[in-house]
Amino acid sequence: MRAVGGSYRAAWASVTSNGNLRLAQSSSLLAWTGEFLFLSAMTVYAFDQDGAAGVGLVGFLRVLPATVALPWLGALADRVSRRRLLVVACTLRAVTAAGAAAAVDQPAAVYTLLTLSTVCHAAYRPVLAALFPTLCTTPEELTGVNAVRAVLDGAAGLAGPLAAAALLAAYDPAVAFAAVALLAGAAGVLAAGLRYESPRLPAVDGPAARVGVVADVVEGLRELRGRRRALEVVVLGGAQCVVRGALTVLAVVVAVEVTDLGRPGVGILWAAFGVGGFVAAMASIGAAGSARLGTLFGAGIALWGLPVVLIGLLSGSPVAVGAFVVIGAANALVDVTGFTLLQRLVPDRTLARVLALTEAVFSLAVALGSLAIPFVLSALGDTVALVVTGGILPVAVAARWAALRAIDADIGVRKDRIVLLRRVAMFRLLPVPVIESLAQRLGRARVPARADVFCQGDPGDGFYVIETGRVAVLADGREIRRMGPGEAFGEIALLRSVPRTATVRAVEDTELATLSGPQFVSAVTGSSTTSSAAEQLVRNYLSDDEQRHAGAPQADPDAGPGPP
Repeated sequence: MRAVGGSYRAAWASVTSNGNLRLAQSSSLLAWTGEFLFLSAMTVYAFDQDGAAGVGLVGFLRVLPATVALPWLGALADRVSRRRLLVVACTLRAVTAAGAAAAVDQPAAVYTLLTLSTVCHAAYRPVLAALFPTLCTTPEELTGVNAVRAVLDGAAGLAGPLAAAALLAAYDPAVAFAAVALLAGAAGVLAAGLRYESPRLPAVDGPAARVGVVADVVEGLRELRGRRRALEVVVLGGAQCVVRGALTVLAVVVAVEVTDLGRPGVGILWAAFGVGGFVAAMASIGAAGSARLGTLFGAGIALWGLPVVLIGLLSGSPVAVGAFVVIGAANALVDVTGFTLLQRLVPDRTLARVLALTEAVFSLAVALGSLAIPFVLSALGDTVALVVTGGILPVAVAARWAALRAIDADIGVRKDRIVLLRRVAMFRLLPVPVIESLAQRLGRARVPARADVFCQGDPGDGFYVIETGRVAVLADGREIRRMGPGEAFGEIALLRSVPRTATVRAVEDTELATLSGPQFVSAVTGSSTTSSAAEQLVRNYLSDDEQRHAGAPQADPDAGPGPP
């Protein structure tokens, strides 16, 4: 409990102490409150017009354009300001929702506007998720921020459906659609206040192939196909979204036909979903330091399906409400772990594209689930349909459990590398995408005792961090310093493009983590904060160099600052 409490406080401190995160999370809270309100109002409106088949059909038709548009929007988000795209998405969401409120007596117009509104909101989440790593400095902080976002999503999942229940009981869906427009507009205003510096990732070999949006979409597809771990997350998440799409229809059926909750019961069930999500998101903050994100993600997927089975086996309003609480809790766990995994497994330069493609897959899966479930209900009946639909997910997780454990192993190795890099002072303020990229590109070198890592006067071609062992630093043949695990050296020759200013020799068998010169320089000089720190460090070392040549004993100017 103490560890969870510490992670909880650290996660909230990250949000409250960072102005950008406060604005981003507040914008997300308003946008998702509007989405849950929108979902309840839309399903009730479609059910009143055309019954369960109408809910399924509208669910499919409104999501299909979003599925087509998302890959292109993701490619655009890797080219232009992500903040600007958030503002545009919220503004268009407000306009289309307001239009639906005005045209409530014309179902065809309402369905069209609801479809456009869905496209606008569908673009919001992947763009915001792609932006979060840039606003964070450690993977643990990123996980914590995702957990806080899930807490706020849980609050939105409670407030939105309750507002829908109240508005639908007292008024008609037009008022609910108007409320969605107001919330979207406010979310856009908050997003407009974001101020940040986009990170420049370490250099990669080969020319950058940025020839057009179509090429960017293709590159995103290749990136996702080549990232086997990330693809596992997308496939299981897609299965969960099929069930979620079915549940959009089933919630209306359960409220109106299976239980005695009635039309307002749709809002009650989704409010229960929100309660579970809120509580579970609070608890999931404790996972911020966990390297078991893969198996936690799988557990959440399985728990998404089991309560649906329970609703089919046990009738009654209390069972349905309780099941939706558990589903909401599972949903929070899936969101926190799933998005954190994708943010960590995919490089930043293609992250928005991959997240948008993921959202497209998820949207299509939701649409297919909502379109298919009326036929399943007709063929199997309420009880069997609920059992079969919910049973899909535990079976899928069992089939992929070994792959989820492999993801945990990969994350664990990467976490150890990041811990090592964070011991270097210049790397402490690097945003998560950069430090993740460095960790992936980190090389290894073993240097036997009494062998030189490099000699004074050699060209600078790499940066080194000591993992185990010790080295001696020699200037003009005289030993001036010894360095041990966690200390780093080699930066001056790289940052100033000069020959090595000292010899570094292994005192004992030594293991080094290595970065190429271009990767190191690109990472350190890629943001104004780290660039200023590095420049000040260079000036200090060169000043020491002048004093040493004047006869004063000083530390090696080409050696790092040592352990923090």
